Amino acid sequence: MSDKRLKATRWLTLSVCAFAAFLGTFVAGLVASQPLWAGRFDPYRKLGIFAKVLSYIESTYVENVSEAELMYGAARGLTDVLDPHSRFMDPEEYERLKQETEGDSEIEGIGIDLEKRKTGLVVVSPIEGSPAFEAGVSPGDIIRKIDGAETAALDWNDAVSRIQGPPGSEVELVVERMGRSLTFRIKRAKFEVKSVEGRLLEDGYGYVKIRIFAANTDPKLEETLQALDRQTKANKSRLRGLILDMRRNPGGLLDQGVKVADRFLSEGLIVRTVGKAGREMDRQVAHKRGTWSGFPMVVLVDGATASAAEIVAGALQDHRRAVIMGAQTFGKGSVQTVFSLDGCGPRPCGLKLTVSRYYTPNGRSIQSQGITPNIHVATMPPAETGDEEIMRERDYERHLRNEQGEVATPPQRLADYPVQVALDYLKGFEILSRQGG
Repeated sequence: MSDKRLKATRWLTLSVCAFAAFLGTFVAGLVASQPLWAGRFDPYRKLGIFAKVLSYIESTYVENVSEAELMYGAARGLTDVLDPHSRFMDPEEYERLKQETEGDSEIEGIGIDLEKRKTGLVVVSPIEGSPAFEAGVSPGDIIRKIDGAETAALDWNDAVSRIQGPPGSEVELVVERMGRSLTFRIKRAKFEVKSVEGRLLEDGYGYVKIRIFAANTDPKLEETLQALDRQTKANKSRLRGLILDMRRNPGGLLDQGVKVADRFLSEGLIVRTVGKAGREMDRQVAHKRGTWSGFPMVVLVDGATASAAEIVAGALQDHRRAVIMGAQTFGKGSVQTVFSLDGCGPRPCGLKLTVSRYYTPNGRSIQSQGITPNIHVATMPPAETGDEEIMRERDYERHLRNEQGEVATPPQRLADYPVQVALDYLKGFEILSRQGG
C-alpha cells in the first residue's frame, strides 16, 4: 500500500472513530433517557456509508476540507431532514443560543429571531427596541438577500454570520412582505434586552410586558408584580386589573412559561407534552401557593406570539383566568430539547431537537393553528370618524355654563391602541362587577 493510501486510510479510520464518538455521545444520551428504544437502534450500523463518502472526499476531492467542516456538515445533514426547529449548532451558534436564554443581557447585532422554512429565511420576530425593530422589520418578512447575497444559496450558518457583525457596522436586508420587496439598511448595535418590564397605566391598572422566556423571567415577573402591588397600596388603592403583553414574544424556555402561567392559576393542568409514539412525556399543574388572583386579566397576543408564550395564553384562556385579545398567534406547538455535545474542541456543540408536541389544558394542539383570541383587536385604531371636529354647545363663545359643573376632560388615550382597548375592557369589567353584572 502506498504512503498516500496508508495516510488516507489512517485519516479515514481516525475520522470515522471521531464521528462515531461524536454521534455516539448524542445517541447514548438519548438511549439513556429513552429506555423504550434500547435494542432497536444501532447508532453505528449505517456508518459504513459515511466511511465510504468520507474516503472518496479525502482521496479524490479537488480541494482540502478540514475535519471539523466535514463533521459539522455531516451532523447538519442529519437534522436537515427533520422539522425546521431541529438543528445542529457549532460552538459559536450554541454559545449564542445560551446567551439569548440567560436572561437580561446585552446583545450585539440587529436583534431578530429567525427560522428556516420552505419559503425561505423567515423573521419570527424582531426584538423590541432592537435596530431591526426600529428599522421596521416585521414578523413574517422573508429575507431574500443579505448584503446582495441570495439567501436561497446560503446555509443557515452562512446566513446568520452575514447578518451578524460588530456594533456600528451596517447590513442590508432585502425582504419580501405580502408580495412586495422592501430594502432595509440597518446599523448593528449593542442593546439590552429585558425579559420583563412593568408599570402602572393608571391607578390600580398594571401593565407587564414579557419579551422572551429566559432563565430569569419568572423571578423577574414576581418582582415586577410585587412592585406594582406596592405602588397601588401606596396610593391607598389595590390592583384592579392587569394587562399581560406577550406580543412579539418568540417563546424561549418551556419551564419559564409554565411558571409564569402558574403565577396566575391556583390549580389544574397547565400543559402536557406528548412525544414519540403518542407517549405522554410530561404534565405540569398549577399550585395554589404564590398565586396572584383577585383581579381580571387581559393577555395581548399577535402573529409573532409563539411557543412558550402560547402555552401561557392557552392555559389562561382554557381556565378562563384571562381574556385573550389581539390576533391569531404563531402556532408553534412543539417542544425542543437542547443537548450539549462534547467532541467539538474546547467548546461543546449543541443539538436542538424537537422531542414532543404540547397540548393546552382542554387538549388543544397549537401546532400550525395557534391560539384564537377571545377578542380580535387590530394593531391600529379604525379610521377616524371625524367626531373631534363636530361643534358642540361648549365650543360656542359665551355658551351658558352648566350649573352642575363642566364635564371633566377625558384622560389622554394611550398611543398603543391594543393596550388602550385592553385597559378599557378592564375598566368596563370593574364597572359591571360593581353593579352586580
